[in-house]
Formats: sequence, structure tokens, C-alpha cells
Amino acid sequence: MSIRDITLGRYVHGSSFLHRLDPRTKFLASFLVMGALLAGKGYYPALIALGFAIAAGALSGLPFSYILRSILPFKWLIIITVLLNCIFTGGHILVEAPLPYGGVTSEGLEYGILYGARIAILVLIASIMTLTTEPVVLVDGIEKLLRPFARFGLRPHDIALSMVITIRFIPVLLDEAVKIRKSHAARGLRPAGIRANLKSVSILFVPLFISAIRRAEELAVAMESRLYRSGEHRTRYREIRMASRDWAALAAACIFASAMIV
Repeated sequence: MSIRDITLGRYVHGSSFLHRLDPRTKFLASFLVMGALLAGKGYYPALIALGFAIAAGALSGLPFSYILRSILPFKWLIIITVLLNCIFTGGHILVEAPLPYGGVTSEGLEYGILYGARIAILVLIASIMTLTTEPVVLVDGIEKLLRPFARFGLRPHDIALSMVITIRFIPVLLDEAVKIRKSHAARGLRPAGIRANLKSVSILFVPLFISAIRRAEELAVAMESRLYRSGEHRTRYREIRMASRDWAALAAACIFASAMIV
């Protein structure tokens, strides 16, 4: 897997149905389905959530192969989840082995596949939301969702801005990592073996960390030079408004979430 294969946090310009939805709609719909997926039991919630992800992918107008690439960075997390459930879950033994419960159990394998599938579906839904929503628009949507909590001392704009900057910097730092790896390869650094690969990761981390600090400082200077101030008196180039298609999409998400919980 190449670092450029990571799609989480990237935005792809388009004019599909999903691109035209209000960011609040996409955020709430994703939150509802994700929450129902975690609250549900068994395979049926996972299958329904997978159907929701497939429908959202079709409405996004993006190639399914591009959307599926978002799972690749989390493959080791999924594999470890499956292995841990196989090792530490008791039940009917399928394969005898020197493990805590005497081997790999059918229950452990079942739970491992289920929880691994849940992680993959969660990543798919989150990726579809970020791929079809501009970061600036996503800030406005999250800020408006959090605005009722301002009376309790929260600062909705600052929270939304921090969240979106974090998401937006993921592909930027990944591109920087690609450049660093290419510069290392041009200087003859070609690791072979596990120890050499681990050492190359540590060599990559230091300049990447320095680059992240430098970019954060540049962003802060740019915001300050433009007299950026957060607060209620900020104006917006575009005002987001809910349309009939947004309410229809929210209703569909509620139907999916209800079916998963029931």
C-alpha cells in the first residue's frame, strides 16, 4: 500500500447528490448510522450499515475502488482485532493451539469477523463524508450544530475549526511523508528486513514531526496576518441552508438506524 492510497481527509470535487447535501445532513446521518452500528448486535446491523455505505457511495458519484482504498490504512487494526478475538474468546474449539482457551474458537472467529467488519464500515462511512464535503463547509456545519451549546461556555467555531484542520492536515502530512521517503530513497536508503524497516520509520518520523510543527506555525501566522478572529460577528461567503433533499436524506438515515437497532 502506498501512502498516497490513503483517502481519509481528502476532498474530491463533484456535483453529485451527496456533494449537494448540507454538511449538517451528512454529519448527522453518518453519526446516526455509526452509533446504531455500534449499539446493534449481530450481523444484521453490520449488513444494513454496509447497505447504507454502498448507497452513499453510489450517490457520491465516486468510483467504488477509490472509496475502498480508505480501508487499506486500517488493515492492520482490522487484522489485530480479528486475532485478539480469536485468541481471547472461549467457546467451541475449531483449531487446537497453545492459546488461553485451548485454541481458536468458533465464537472468537465470529466476533473477530464481526468487529473487523464494523471497523471497515465505520471507516467507509467517515471517508465518504470527508470525500464529498469541503473542509470550510464542514466547519460551518459543525459550528451550527454545536451553536446551542454555546450558552454552556463552549466555543463552537473553535471546536469545529480544530476538528476540520486536523482532518484536512492528514493528506497534507501524508504527501509530506511521500516526499521524505523519496528523498531517502534518492540518497540510497533502501531498508531490508524488519529491523531496518523499523529504523527507517523512526528516521521518517523526525522530519515529518518537524514539518508538522512548521506547517502549524505557518498556518497560525497566515491566520493572524489576515486578522482572523473567531466569534459571533464573523461573516460567511456562503450561508448553508437545509433543503427538502436534506430532510429526505435524514429521514432515510433514521430508517437505516432504526432498522439496525430493532
